[in-house]
Amino acid sequence: MEKIKDLIQGCLADVESFLTTVLMEQTNIEIVADESRDKEEVEKQSVKEDIFLFKKDEGYNAEFVIVLDKEWFGLLSSIMLGVEEKSNNEITRDLLKKFYDDLHKALAPKLKELGIEPSEGSVEVLTQAQLLQKLGHSEYFHVKMEIDGLADHKVRAEIFAGNPEKILKAEEPEAEEPEAKAETEVVPDSNQSPAATKTSFQEGNNENAGHEDSHSTISQENVISAKSVEFESFLEQPVSVGNGSARSMDLLIDVEMDVSVELGRIGLPLGKLLQLSKGSVIELEKLAGEPVDILVNGHIIAKGEVVVIDEHFGVRISSLVTTRQRLSELS
Repeated sequence: MEKIKDLIQGCLADVESFLTTVLMEQTNIEIVADESRDKEEVEKQSVKEDIFLFKKDEGYNAEFVIVLDKEWFGLLSSIMLGVEEKSNNEITRDLLKKFYDDLHKALAPKLKELGIEPSEGSVEVLTQAQLLQKLGHSEYFHVKMEIDGLADHKVRAEIFAGNPEKILKAEEPEAEEPEAKAETEVVPDSNQSPAATKTSFQEGNNENAGHEDSHSTISQENVISAKSVEFESFLEQPVSVGNGSARSMDLLIDVEMDVSVELGRIGLPLGKLLQLSKGSVIELEKLAGEPVDILVNGHIIAKGEVVVIDEHFGVRISSLVTTRQRLSELS
């Protein structure tokens, strides 16, 4: 377990660099707790609304669970998609898988340096109920982290690593007992002789002979027992249908937006504006070499540098303005 702790601490700097690059915010990770927990503690202290990324490494015979606060839905979607999604749906699950794959690629050199070679395989984005069914270790090493710089407050992230020496044995399914066949018993009347009972029974059979003959084959077959099957819900939270859902985005794909590039600007009084003539030079506030602003419908979304492509002007994007920054400017 100490080896896992050293591994996580050794990768913190690379994780900080990755988050800073992807989310375009300077981040700082602080480990606030590291301890061993048994499976029961993990189950009791798990939060239903959290995000659970599950990966089983066959090579090391261990399970790894990354737990993210629900705020990560909005953080990742607003930066990587430009719209804010706050629920567990198909869009955010795909986004989390891509986020994990990019993180895995970013950490690959460091893991190789430390002698760690994770097995191949995609990560699963699970709900709390799905995770609790998959936990296969009796002990987990737990690391709790607080990440500063992504929001106005610190955002929580946790890692659980299963102890390879404490794997729970799979319970063998109990053998089902064969069901007893249904039998029909005719109870004779105490005041009626056996012969009369037999005659009455035969008369009843003769009256329903045609009906019984048509179903004689079915009555001789074994009775098939059926059991109710409970299907697990794919989503514990309702899929968001607000701004940013897959259907809403599909409706907006063909909408045209006005994209413009602003070299600079300056305010002039009306008197100087009337004095402008052919050959006049307007000095802008932006300094030479500063990146130009890229606007969509009049709102700045990015900054870039001017380039020339086949005798045409173009702009190479150097940085994007985050959704949080745009909202703060509007407010």
